[in-house]
Amino acid sequence: MSLQRPSPQALVIFGASGDLARRKILPALYNLERDGLMPEEYAVIGYARSEWDDQRFVANARAAVEKYSRSPVEESVWSRMAASMRFVAGEFNSPGAMDHLTADLDKADRDLGCGGDRLYYSATPPSAVPMIVERLGEIGPGANPRIVVEKPFGRNLESARALNEQVHRVFNESQVFRIDHYLGKETVQNLLVFRFANAMFERVWNRDAIDHVQITVAEDLGVEARGAYYEESGAIRDIVQNHMLQMLAFVAMEPPRALSATAIHDEKVKLLQTVRPITPENVVRAQYDRGTAGGASVPGYRSEDGVSPSSNTETYVAIRAYVDNWRWEGVPFLLRTGKRLPRRATEITVKFREAPGYLFDEAPEPDHLSIRIQPREGASFAFQAKQPGPGFVPRPVRMDFEYDEFFHAVSADAYERLLHDAMCGETTLFAREDGVERAWEIVQPVLDIPEEVYGYAAGSWGPRAADELIAPRRWHLG
Repeated sequence: MSLQRPSPQALVIFGASGDLARRKILPALYNLERDGLMPEEYAVIGYARSEWDDQRFVANARAAVEKYSRSPVEESVWSRMAASMRFVAGEFNSPGAMDHLTADLDKADRDLGCGGDRLYYSATPPSAVPMIVERLGEIGPGANPRIVVEKPFGRNLESARALNEQVHRVFNESQVFRIDHYLGKETVQNLLVFRFANAMFERVWNRDAIDHVQITVAEDLGVEARGAYYEESGAIRDIVQNHMLQMLAFVAMEPPRALSATAIHDEKVKLLQTVRPITPENVVRAQYDRGTAGGASVPGYRSEDGVSPSSNTETYVAIRAYVDNWRWEGVPFLLRTGKRLPRRATEITVKFREAPGYLFDEAPEPDHLSIRIQPREGASFAFQAKQPGPGFVPRPVRMDFEYDEFFHAVSADAYERLLHDAMCGETTLFAREDGVERAWEIVQPVLDIPEEVYGYAAGSWGPRAADELIAPRRWHLG
């Protein structure tokens, strides 16, 4: 992370009493303060419907930091952050509803030296974003305004385009930060370094040497208390359209001309333009049934709170995708994500083509490279070595690298990196307008014609149909 301090500014958190602010945003701000990466002068203004005052906001923020921060609370650090915190009760729906916020922002400028700069963070359900933007347009968003919007950005291609148009009535594109927390993870960013700083791999990073690429995002939990949200989302909107296509872009893109926001965004969008829109015959959708997780019996998705008993929302999806360009022609990209799988893991696996097998009695397993996004961030390379003893018997061995073990440092949380970049106006790790719309174009055929939803037992790796989708290849993890 850059050691640059952002310029003085006021950060307004819409939905400040909600779960996202409590679990991610407030602990991230604390750790940035602890590491000397907050502005010299700043205000953190919480805005929500809750009838709180400054004191209650600070108390709830303290409890959140104690529970979710990656580092323990230091009183001197907390005192600096707490002195900057204010709370404004209000709603988003009514014209003029945010008029009173301007007085608090002006007061923060006078008392805390924020200088008129504004960063607005919409930590709210996606449906609230258009109303928030409309209200900000009424009050005037400030001299150097920026807005952070959580995913999913829209519900489909049409709504994403409409939302972009509405946001651009108040903010220009350089002021819009569409957050995808996967892009804040060190191991996702490391894909650029791994690919373009290691000539050994870049020379074989194409259809001549690679048989296929797998991307897995597995969660061991169910929908927990988010059943109502998930009913409107499903795995395709929640994970595939954003996280998985962003990772695919980093894996498959061409080298950018520079490590700048514009150059990296340009290459990612060029790559997404070559991804073939996903059609129903290349997709398996499924939903978890009752099963066992962590040694305990757990309910099926349709029995979760907020979920319709007749729901056809997918909690699992497997996809066979293709990139139609010279580098990747004919190489399948196999994506899968699901809830209530055996363990939590996000991993990219590159399977190389089989070596000619005529030299050995037993055909060697193909080499593969695995990049672990979470947990145990790192990478491993599996290749063949001679088994000790007579003869030439190949056996797979693995070289392994782990971030924490090698660098002896705990990686910053993704939200820390992304909040810091947003405060600095750095857009590299955020999604650009054309990239978001292209990602919706890729998944739109599946959203338009939803296919059969299979069942799978909670605690399993998904339905048999997902194995059949990629046969004769097999899913890999670990």
